[in-house]
Amino acid sequence: MKLESYRELKEIVSELKQEVIDIENQMETDKKRIRDIDARLKVFRDAEPEDFKVFSPRNMEILHRDEIYVMKEEKSEYEKREIEFGRRKDSLTAYMKKIQNILKNQDKDALLEREPAETLQEKSMRELEELIHKIEQSSALIVQNPIQAKQDFACIGQCLKETVDRIRDTVWIV
Repeated sequence: MKLESYRELKEIVSELKQEVIDIENQMETDKKRIRDIDARLKVFRDAEPEDFKVFSPRNMEILHRDEIYVMKEEKSEYEKREIEFGRRKDSLTAYMKKIQNILKNQDKDALLEREPAETLQEKSMRELEELIHKIEQSSALIVQNPIQAKQDFACIGQCLKETVDRIRDTVWIV
């Protein structure tokens, strides 16, 4: 995975977390509003003693019927929103967990791939040191045996190409 893609996924996870926090805050606000409505409805129900309700020709619930109806409708809307927010929060949390698993697996894969990269680095450094030694030896042969020096330099060039190709083919994950 490219570093840019990794960072984009991390950014998506943080945005999902923020959205979940916003949803939780909205759900908490709605729950407070529902509690307020319940308290107001209780006032209408409990405003008069039971004895008075039985013998009174007027009933508080009848007198404030429209207001009670509006409050019950409002409460119903808040409860529906709470259910919808709960579903949305659950789906966002599920997506967030999936992405976090991908990122966690990517981190594990990166650790597994670093080990071969470290052994490649050691091997490449050893080969490069050997090539430096061969170059020094071949440089001494240029005057004495130019043909042998030319062949040595050709072998050194080939070894350098192989080492560079091996390094280039290695996947480096940061």
